[in-house]
Amino acid sequence: MNDEFDPYAPSSDDRYAAMAQVRASGGVVQTPAGYYIATAAGVSAGLHDVAKFVGSFMDTSALDEDDVMISAIPEPRHGRIRRVINTVVAAHRTMQNEPFIRERARELVASAVDRARHGTVDLVEVFDPLPSIVIAHMLGVPEGLEDRFRVWSDELLEAQNARGTGALSDAHPEFARFVQGLIDDHRAMDDPPDDVVSRFLATDVDGEYLSDRAVRTQIMFLIVAGNETTRNLIGNCLYVLATRPDLFELVRAQPELIPPFVEESLRLDAPVQVLARSVLDDTEILGCPVHVGDKVVFGVASANRDEAVYDDPTEFRLDRTRMREHLAFGTGPHVCPGASLARLEAAAVVVELSGRVAALRLADGYVPDPNPVFWANGHRSLPAVLTPSTSEDARSWQHGAQ
Repeated sequence: MNDEFDPYAPSSDDRYAAMAQVRASGGVVQTPAGYYIATAAGVSAGLHDVAKFVGSFMDTSALDEDDVMISAIPEPRHGRIRRVINTVVAAHRTMQNEPFIRERARELVASAVDRARHGTVDLVEVFDPLPSIVIAHMLGVPEGLEDRFRVWSDELLEAQNARGTGALSDAHPEFARFVQGLIDDHRAMDDPPDDVVSRFLATDVDGEYLSDRAVRTQIMFLIVAGNETTRNLIGNCLYVLATRPDLFELVRAQPELIPPFVEESLRLDAPVQVLARSVLDDTEILGCPVHVGDKVVFGVASANRDEAVYDDPTEFRLDRTRMREHLAFGTGPHVCPGASLARLEAAAVVVELSGRVAALRLADGYVPDPNPVFWANGHRSLPAVLTPSTSEDARSWQHGAQ
C-alpha cells in the first residue's frame, strides 16, 4: 500500500513526477483510494473491459436504479440508455449546432475585447458561460436561463463532494424541479422538439420507458458533466495561449492548427484527471489481481504522458501523429459521448479569440487558482491582458480561416 500517492490530489509538477515513478515501477500501485493504473496500456485495457469495470466515483449500491448516473450503470443497460444520449450528442448531431456555437463564442470574444479596453479581463469569467449556453440550447431551454445551469452545476458538484453519494435529485431539489418542468412541458406538447428530453421520453429501455426520476438523473448528469469538463478544457486552452506567445502567434497565422492545438491541450492537461471504476468480476490488470468490489482508479493524466507512447511527453507539440489517440475522453465502448461537442466549443473559442486579439498574456501578479473539484483539472480564474487586433488584421484572418 502506498499511502503517499493520492490519485485525487490537485495537478502539479510533483504529482506528474510521482505518476512517472509509478509508470516506471510497473504502472500500478495500491493506494487508499484503490489501485491506481498509470500507463496508457493499462488504462486503455481497463476502460475497454466494460464487462468487468463499471464507472463511478461513488458507491451506488444503495441507490435506486432510477438514481444511478449513466457512467455508473453496468452493461447491458448502460448501452441501451447510452444510445439515447448518442443520438443527441453524436458528432453529426453536434456539427448541426456549429453555427450557433460559433456565434455565441464570437459574442463572448467581443465582450472580452470590450472589457480589455478598460483593464484586465478574467478569461474564465468571460468564457465559462459557453458550455451552459450550448447545453441549454440543445435541451431546448429558453434563452436567458443558461446561467442557472452554470450555478446549479457548481452547487451540485459541491454537494456531491461534501456528501459523497446520493441521488442527484435529492442533492439539488431546485435543479431537479427545473428539469422536471422540462419533462412536463415536453410531454404536454403535440409536436415536441427533437431533443434529448424528447428522446428519453420516447425511447424504451429493456422494454420499459424510463421513469421521470430516471430521466431527471441522466439529464442532470449530462448538464453537469458537459459543463464541468468543457469549461476546464476551454480554460486550459486559454492558459496555454496566454503563457505561450509563440503558440498564440502560430494559431493566429495558421488557423488550421487550431484542432491539433485543442487535442494537445486535452492530452497534456486532461480536464478529467482520473476515471474511477468498481470491479464487477475477478480479473487482473498489468499483472495485478483485482477482485469483485475493489476500486480501480485509471490515471488518464498519467496515461496521456506515458513515455512508451509519446516522445517528449511533457512538451506541448502540434506536430504529433494521431493527435486524437489520447485518453482525455476515455476510450472503448464508454468513451465520453460529448467529446465532439467539447472539442467544437473549445475550437470555436480559440478560432474567434485568435481572430480578434493580436496579443494575450496573463496579468502581472497572476496567482494560480486551480479548480477544486477532486477529479478535475482547470482554472477558476485567469486574469489577462488582451491587445485587440485592428479591423484590417481581423478581416485578413477571417478570409484565411474560411
